[in-house]
Formats: sequence, structure tokens, C-alpha cells
Amino acid sequence: MSENHTLTKVICQRIDAAGGSLPFDQFMQAALYEPGFGYYDTKTVFGEKGDFVTASELGPWSSLAMADLVFNGWQQMGEPDEWTLIEQGSGSGQQLAALLDILLQFSMTAPQSVISVEHCASLRERQAQLFSERELKVRQVGSLDELEAAEHVIYYSNELPDAFPVPCFHYKDGDFYERRVGWQNDEFIWLDAEQPMAQPPEIRAEVVEAWPDHYISEWNPALAEWQGQLSKLIKSGFVFTVDYGYSHQEYYRQARVEGTMLAHIGQTATEALLLEPGSRDITAHVDFSALIKAGHEVDLTPLLWMSQGGWLAQSPSVQSLIQSLAAQNDAVSMHLLAHAKRMLMPFGMGEVFKLLVQSKGIDAQKPAYLSQFDHLDVL
Repeated sequence: MSENHTLTKVICQRIDAAGGSLPFDQFMQAALYEPGFGYYDTKTVFGEKGDFVTASELGPWSSLAMADLVFNGWQQMGEPDEWTLIEQGSGSGQQLAALLDILLQFSMTAPQSVISVEHCASLRERQAQLFSERELKVRQVGSLDELEAAEHVIYYSNELPDAFPVPCFHYKDGDFYERRVGWQNDEFIWLDAEQPMAQPPEIRAEVVEAWPDHYISEWNPALAEWQGQLSKLIKSGFVFTVDYGYSHQEYYRQARVEGTMLAHIGQTATEALLLEPGSRDITAHVDFSALIKAGHEVDLTPLLWMSQGGWLAQSPSVQSLIQSLAAQNDAVSMHLLAHAKRMLMPFGMGEVFKLLVQSKGIDAQKPAYLSQFDHLDVL
């Protein structure tokens, strides 16, 4: 019996037990993370043979830019001899490995502890092999809950909160109805809850008033729990978050009538979220306004929010490599520069991907080389 078929049976059993339908976030949780059957446990996710390509598969650009951020953060923490570097959602481990190599070139103390937080057991195994081959000392854990609180922590993630399971809603006749998943005629189908939501998502009234009837979208309550976990873990330090997303106003704009959710399979995006659970990735963009609000409530101070394109273009290490490759003008250099263009330019990943910098427990400033590109004011 295939993993997809087995996972379908598991979800159908839960639908029956719940009285005929499941909230979408529970369906998404099973589709992505069900042990032994979910997408991240059974698929080749990353790279050219996977379903999507992340920044680490597009050359050294994001690792170079992250290294500049880490170095700046280390300096602002007072250049401590003992500090901790954490990556969550490390995936294949490629970016963390590349970042550690690059940091060796900086005039700084190496982190006393390097930690990779990865929920998926099969990806942790893949990472372990890579770290062993590269002779990198990295502690691997499955969740933030396994870590002790510490001073002088620099934490980063790349495309993490977009994969948090999210509930969905259907706004009709002036009320919010939760969207659920049922099973009918041998396929999963969308259903609306019979009664309006007792606690609808926190969306600004002036935004809701502009919607047409039958507006569909989602929200991400897991952001608050995640930010709370980070605040408990980090006594002092920085949080760097890179992901695709929008401000609250843009996320729920009038014309975005079907939300931001997409599935990815075979390097192709599709809106068929319910088809063959376990066979495809499912993601939603990040409401960075909601993320910053959640952080504020647990003492994570936002310092900077900007586009990935601007961040990479202004990073000294990225600028240096671009100049070097442009001077070489060979096939390998041109290939790397093409990847840089994809990550930098607005028509690629440059605009929809964003960088959020937060701090805790220190008198921190936004990195000077990025300060003129900050757009926190729009959140």
C-alpha cells in the first residue's frame, strides 16, 4: 500500500471521528508531518530533483548575506567569546554548512554551540551525513523545546513559518466561517462550518469592510506560539527570519479573494491543496504584521523589515562576490550570477521574500548598511 493511500485512510478515519469534517489546519498537519507518511517524511523535497528550490540551492548568496547579519549581530552583542548559533527548519543542512564555512573568514569568535532544529527525522538523517562529511560539530534536535535558555543567541530561519499549518476561513454574509475538509465521492472536498466562528481571526475592520462577499483566506495562529518559544529560549540576542509574505494590509487586500495558499509538486505550483495528501508541499505566505505583533507581546523587538532583494544587494559579502564573478566572465561565474539575479530581482524572489530582524535583551540597532531600506513603518 502506498504512503499516499495509507495517509488518505488515516485522514478519512479522523474525519469520521470528528463527525464528517476536519479543520483545514489538521488536514495540513497530517499531509505535511504525519510520521512515516507525511510529505516531509516521504518525499525528496529540496533541490532540482525535489518539488521546490530554496535559497541554499541557488548558490552562496543567502549564506553570504546571512553571514554579514550574523557578524553584525555578534558585534552588537559585545563580541562575546561564548555565543550560540541556531538554525530552525534546516532542511538539507546546506545553508547552515555554507554559513559556518563563510563565518571562518570573518574576524570573530566561532560559536561555542551550533544547533540545527529540524522536525523531520529523515531530514535530520540527511543533515547528519552532511555535517559528518564536512566535519562540522552541529547539535541536532527535533524541536525548540529540547533547548535550554541562553545568553548571546543568534537564531535564523529561512522559509519556516510559511509551512506552519494554518486554519482557513470563508467570509460570507458578514460572518467568518471556518473552512473544513470532508470526504465525498472518493476525494477530499472543502466544506464550510455550519455556524459562524465564535472567535474569528484578528483582521483590521477597515480591511474586512472592503472585501467582497465570499472572500476566502487563512491566518496563522502558530506564529504567536513560535515567537513565545523563541523568547523563552533567547535571553539576549537576535532573530533573523527570511520568508515570503506581506504586510497585513497587502495580505488581506480586496482583490486577494482566495488567500495565498499554494501546493508545490514537481517544481510546479498548484491550487490543488487537497489532492493526494503527502504528495505535495502546502504553504501559506506570512503576515509579517501579525508576526511582529506576536513578537512584541513576548519582548522581541523589531528592528528592520525589508525585501530580500534589497538585503542581498546591500550585503558587503554579496557585493564582493558579484564583483569578482563579473570580472571572471566564465560559464560558472555567469551561472552563479544568473542565480543571484533570480534572488535579487523583483520578478524573481527579490520582492516577495522578506527579511525581518528582531532583538531581545540588548540595546540593538538595525544594521547600518541596511537602515535606509527599512519598511517597518508600513506594518
